[in-house]
Amino acid sequence: MRRALLCCAVLLAPAVAQAAATGSFKAEYDGYSHGLVSLKLSAALTLTPTGYSGRLAFHTAGLVGWVSHVESDSQVLGHFTGDRAVPESFSATGVLHGTNRTVGLHWQDGSPVVDTITPPAELERTPIPPEMRAHTIDALSAMAMLVREAGQTGHCDGAETVFDGRRLTHLAAHVAGRELPPPSPKSHYDLPALRCDFEGQELAGFLKNEPEADQRRTRHGTAWLASVVPGAPLVPERVVFEHKQLGQVTLYLTSITGVPGPVAQLPPPSRLQ
Repeated sequence: MRRALLCCAVLLAPAVAQAAATGSFKAEYDGYSHGLVSLKLSAALTLTPTGYSGRLAFHTAGLVGWVSHVESDSQVLGHFTGDRAVPESFSATGVLHGTNRTVGLHWQDGSPVVDTITPPAELERTPIPPEMRAHTIDALSAMAMLVREAGQTGHCDGAETVFDGRRLTHLAAHVAGRELPPPSPKSHYDLPALRCDFEGQELAGFLKNEPEADQRRTRHGTAWLASVVPGAPLVPERVVFEHKQLGQVTLYLTSITGVPGPVAQLPPPSRLQ
């Protein structure tokens, strides 16, 4: 039987208090949709008092991977100004529908500049006016900022406009309490967690061959952030989100390594395995 709520509340306070706003972790996840494995995902994040680096890699798996092979590997390097994440460089490589895809961005005066992008975004998507992408950040920087805030304050409230070279998306998150994730036989970790609900809505850069109304629809999700490695940053032990093709996807943390903060310097980028 699930732990009593009182016991959960007692356990959650130290779990959040032991989390740090500096340190690093590397985490592996299995993603399920419709009860079957559909994704394999790796995430790595390093936070220092002044900066951050992150990497996210995933590929389709199982029956989904056999029907449609998709892979992506992205990385970011940035610094903090106050409580703001300020990306310096972002790059991504991947494969979608048999086509190799790349994106390279750097930030100038706080706004993203596209260095490389293949295939060109205008072949597939509607144009994004420069003024709409001014002062936007990438999704990995938004993740770094959320994890840092959660470790510092025990909250995850905020909103950002995210640009990935092709799309512009509004992301918002807010704390929904502290709890244990719902019980599941697929879970490898079942720790007291900070629950963060989030939502995303595409604002511009719509696919030309799909209805715009569906692309604009707000999609919701939930992440449970837990102190899996004492002294290291909080780690998403479970994430549930809506995907346009796969439906509801649940990511379960399967393995984790971490280093408590503070970290003296950011490590050089290395490919996630």
